[in-house]
Amino acid sequence: MIYFSLAIGIILVLFLSFATNELWVKYINNKFLKGFLLPGAIVHELSHALLCLITGTTISELNLFRTDNTGIKYDKPKIPFVFDFIITSAPLFGCAFSILLISGILSNPIRVNNAFPEKIPLSFNGLFNLIRYLLDSVWITFHSFRSQFHIEEVRHVLFLFAIIVFTVSMSPHKQDFKYLIPGFAILFAILFFLEKFGVSLLKNSWWSYFIKELWTITTLSISVLATLLFFTLIIMGFIKGYRLTFGQKGSNK
Repeated sequence: MIYFSLAIGIILVLFLSFATNELWVKYINNKFLKGFLLPGAIVHELSHALLCLITGTTISELNLFRTDNTGIKYDKPKIPFVFDFIITSAPLFGCAFSILLISGILSNPIRVNNAFPEKIPLSFNGLFNLIRYLLDSVWITFHSFRSQFHIEEVRHVLFLFAIIVFTVSMSPHKQDFKYLIPGFAILFAILFFLEKFGVSLLKNSWWSYFIKELWTITTLSISVLATLLFFTLIIMGFIKGYRLTFGQKGSNK
């Protein structure tokens, strides 16, 4: 059931990053936002470009310095939907790899639990337990991060900066969801049924390591993005409340 957990988690990451990025682009000073998200924007667009090259898709325009997810344009892929899914999902894995790389460079400043569910029965109750396990993992990750984080540690601050920048930069185009949601659902369904029919990829150490790292970065991303979105909405509420209260008084005068 780890594959269903990952499918739900990754789709949640996509929606949270999209919502956070859209709000930031709309309400934060554009020059400041561009500078802050620049590393993530570069990785985002290069990830698209790399998978375009791998799939033989022609790139018609590439701009590495945009934060509004319009930095690349490419022709219709040779295998519709399949290559569309591969290209549109590339920034998710590119940004996730960047977080893991930076964590390794900084000697893993924050360690989170990467245990994942393996034996949850396929049933309605099992699905409920699966969602509950995902939420519990996110909550544990959040508290683990908070307890280990020390603002006086430079590497902790750098790592926090990295996960904020790269998780927000995972944000897809609005139109990309029509490839990403069914694509991940189909991909993880195939992997799940392979396990059910005895083709256990998790027995391979490299695949098990990859899935555990992907699970770790997924729960970490949800924790970070949910927190960012929560505080963004609160700040927006205060600003709108202030404008409604004091702005109207000022206009009456």
